[in-house]
Amino acid sequence: MSEGTIESLPSIAKVGDPSRAHRLRRARAIFTCACDMPPEERPSFLQDSCGGDADLLDLVVSLIRADEDCGSAWDCAGVDVAPAAPMLKLPSGYQPIRELGRGGVGVVHLCREVETDQLVAVKLVHLASSGRSAAARFRREWRLLARLRHRALVALRAAGTLEDGTAYLIMEYVDGKDIRKHCREERVPAHLRLDMLVPVAEALGVAHGHGIVHRDLKPANILVDREHCARLIDFGAARVLDGDLHSRQEHTLTGQIVGTMSYLSPEQASGHSRRADHRSDLYQLGVVAYELLANRLPYDMEGQTSAEMLRSIIAEPARGIDALGIVGSDHPAVPFFERALAKDPEQRFGSAAEMADALRALVGAFAGNRSRSRTR
Repeated sequence: MSEGTIESLPSIAKVGDPSRAHRLRRARAIFTCACDMPPEERPSFLQDSCGGDADLLDLVVSLIRADEDCGSAWDCAGVDVAPAAPMLKLPSGYQPIRELGRGGVGVVHLCREVETDQLVAVKLVHLASSGRSAAARFRREWRLLARLRHRALVALRAAGTLEDGTAYLIMEYVDGKDIRKHCREERVPAHLRLDMLVPVAEALGVAHGHGIVHRDLKPANILVDREHCARLIDFGAARVLDGDLHSRQEHTLTGQIVGTMSYLSPEQASGHSRRADHRSDLYQLGVVAYELLANRLPYDMEGQTSAEMLRSIIAEPARGIDALGIVGSDHPAVPFFERALAKDPEQRFGSAAEMADALRALVGAFAGNRSRSRTR
């Protein structure tokens, strides 16, 4: 299931109606928690969380269905499932290998490009039957991808529309694992974990230079390919701050939570997603870096309700990296994370380039510690 933005809400609280506004806030919180759960656990969780409120349950279920209908171009990269259907219609010059995954309105296939013999990911969406919002979302992702170029970004190779009205994106195929799983399984040392995030920060700088804020940085959206290079994926929750791509459809409603609960910036957790700028992305990247080093999040969220989790992100100070015994109080990682995870955006890194430089320095500090420990 995609955990990105809620593009459209099935029920909007009317101005001056506190009961509807309260129900909508509860629905958003329950929905966000449900996104992090295995599908088989969701029904009982939804029943318990909604407490017999049938209208609230219907609203949350409709949010989940809407989210499933809005999968991004890369939601299912690397998933090995059933072979592609033999009657599949593809752009000329592409041979189907297998289906990688599908959402309510789109399907992603692994294909072979005949001319180059390279593997590519082909996303297909039948715009005529998908509804106006899904079509707009697809075209927006198309335009976003076409503008972004960096080694840590998945490249768009081609885009277009077939005769039957099916739109397609042809993208570079990334055969990899999410960065958290990769680091755990490969037992990657601390300095190399941070080193993989440097190009991700640089890629964010490219996106920010085009006025694009990703808004959903998390380990699942950073894949590590076979060359051990990290790749930033899934701009399905992205917001365009300025330029010719700016449109009202790309804004969120006031109070709407966009992103994945555990990695929200304080401004996102407060429901002010429209105020989230490039510094929100840098905060989320800081959370990912912290988790890769500590194997835990910077806040204690064990057993907390969604409301308590949001309060922790908004008001509780992040646990110091030195408090976990990973580094001493004088280690450069301490001020790095204090700045990266600052509640006030003004106190964070001012740009992705600045954060990339700080990450490089931190890589050196951890590599130096590793070398000194070997010589003792």
